[in-house]
Amino acid sequence: MISPPRITERLLDSDELAGLLTEAIAGNHTICFNAPGQSMHPFIHSGDKIFISPVTTETIRLGDILAFICPSDNRVLVHRVVKIQKEYYFTKGDNASSSGDGWIDFGNVLGRVTRIEREGVEHRLGLGMEKQLIALLSRGNYLVPMLIFYRRVKRGSAGLFSS
Repeated sequence: MISPPRITERLLDSDELAGLLTEAIAGNHTICFNAPGQSMHPFIHSGDKIFISPVTTETIRLGDILAFICPSDNRVLVHRVVKIQKEYYFTKGDNASSSGDGWIDFGNVLGRVTRIEREGVEHRLGLGMEKQLIALLSRGNYLVPMLIFYRRVKRGSAGLFSS
């Protein structure tokens, strides 16, 4: 009888995560880990399981979510591509009101998010055709204000439109 593989969890620092991602992607494997932080909310929540797969310069598109090493501080980030110029990608967190991460060279790209699981259920919003619209709204700094408005309406919709 074959027993299922043993899964162990442990916290990794950014260097360890980058090494693990690099090794997996170099072997043409997909790797997953739990997303930390809120920078990609509401499309990726803290704790969601994100799957990173190999990617080439020819297949990166506006709106893709890339895992990469940020050149300014060598941290692994997972943010959305909002502009492309040849083999350079301008990325930004969906929940970031800042101007973004700056231009990322393809040499710093570790892979692309191809799947998101939340509480064991696949979550596709933000990875489909809508990803380009999300990128354009983010690039123009419209996404965060729209998300804030949506959250307020959602919380207070019962009393918002009553007379």
